[in-house]
Amino acid sequence: MRPPQHPLTLSASALVLAAALLTAGSPAYADGTAPAAPQRLSVIPGATSMRLSWQQPQTGSRARWFHVYESGTVVARNTTTSAVLHVAFNSTHTYTVTAVDDDGDESPATAPVSAHAWTSGMNPECQPPAPLTITVTDVTASAASASWPRHPLWNDLELRIGSTSLGRTPLTSVRIGGLAPQTSYSVGLYRYNGCLQRTVPVALGSLTTATGNAERPAAPSAFTVTDRTDSTVRLAWTAPSPRPAQYAVYDGDTLVARTSSTTATVRRLYHASLHAFTVTALDAGGNESIHTPPVPVSTDPCQANPPRPVGLTATAVSASSVRLGWTFHSAAASYTVYDGDRPVATPTGPHAMVTGLASGSRHNLRISATLPDSCGETPRSTAVAVTTPAGPDARPSPPAGLTLVGNAPIDTSTTSITLTWAGSTGGAPATAYRIYEGAVLAGEVTGTQLSLTVGAGTRHTYSVAAVDAAGNESVQSTPLAVQAGYLPPP
Repeated sequence: MRPPQHPLTLSASALVLAAALLTAGSPAYADGTAPAAPQRLSVIPGATSMRLSWQQPQTGSRARWFHVYESGTVVARNTTTSAVLHVAFNSTHTYTVTAVDDDGDESPATAPVSAHAWTSGMNPECQPPAPLTITVTDVTASAASASWPRHPLWNDLELRIGSTSLGRTPLTSVRIGGLAPQTSYSVGLYRYNGCLQRTVPVALGSLTTATGNAERPAAPSAFTVTDRTDSTVRLAWTAPSPRPAQYAVYDGDTLVARTSSTTATVRRLYHASLHAFTVTALDAGGNESIHTPPVPVSTDPCQANPPRPVGLTATAVSASSVRLGWTFHSAAASYTVYDGDRPVATPTGPHAMVTGLASGSRHNLRISATLPDSCGETPRSTAVAVTTPAGPDARPSPPAGLTLVGNAPIDTSTTSITLTWAGSTGGAPATAYRIYEGAVLAGEVTGTQLSLTVGAGTRHTYSVAAVDAAGNESVQSTPLAVQAGYLPPP
């Protein structure tokens, strides 16, 4: 089983700075049965972000969380089938994803996907479109499946068979039913183009059905979502007349339920995941009726039982300071470090430096994660005790007013940022200042200003501590969140 890392959103610098807390290498496998490999990994690049999404088959052991890899290193973890990574502008990235179950068994990796973080000064609607290819599979006498790659602008496409619209879908696949045997059909994907101000085709294809019986059951109607949780969606519909032998429920082109009832509960889903369900009637020979129009629905964004941070380590690096690192298997907006029941730090990544501690003092430390989408705080991690070494009692007073005063792109890939702060005014005299990004030392200076060169468009959270002649640190300043500027083309 691979050691840990962190959530859904990471700055490019944090991926480098926290490398000691991540794991390099290829996916590992425990002794049990691993989950099925994720499928249909796609990436939508932004100017400074990568949005990944994938599908998890319902076969094999259930995946509890997912690892996102870049160059053999885990760069993100999440408990649902998507991730957003913050990256540098004008940077190229290649990712794979694996699934991990509760026993630590890890699936094979997906095929890699690559993308370049960039934006153009031209309205993307007016740029020449990249062609999409429609792939047709699982063709029978009455039905076929169609799938296509995801496109950054084309997240809601209308599917047409000939001149008949089958509705819109936010997914990249669909099941088409009610077709005649031994018949050829044109298949088209359409979207509204804001630049041209009209609906245009974005992909065209064709299919030919197999031989078989020409009779088709009548289609269900009034298809609706009646309930949802973080891992299930309950569906209901009205039976046609005459009543068919069975119904099949699809999520895109994936069969997720087969039933003789007019209700179905789709299970083994993941929180905050998007689906587009259809239902079709089946006759005794398995022929499919026309499918209902796709019904988009998202599972609840908040997990009923979110994981807690694990693997907490605490190392006393001086009489005044302790370095912490941990793993969290889901996305986190931020973390809280507790000393006993007292919060002492709120880092944004899975590592922190707690400073300004008393010499020879014992600390009982725990971590909780604050979840995105206002989903609250996780249970706290198992406590780890650490005692700082003996040393002088005096500490400098903390710096104040940490401010960004410079944010100038150097070129399309790098930016110079300048931080300034008010110096320590009491306690032990300060001889230097240390600027931290989580547990990583970003710089040390004797004055009250620091310039750093970072990736263009990258995101950082800094704090500063005063240091005395004995090397003891003050409590850190209030953190400052920064996004480096970048130069998109005109």
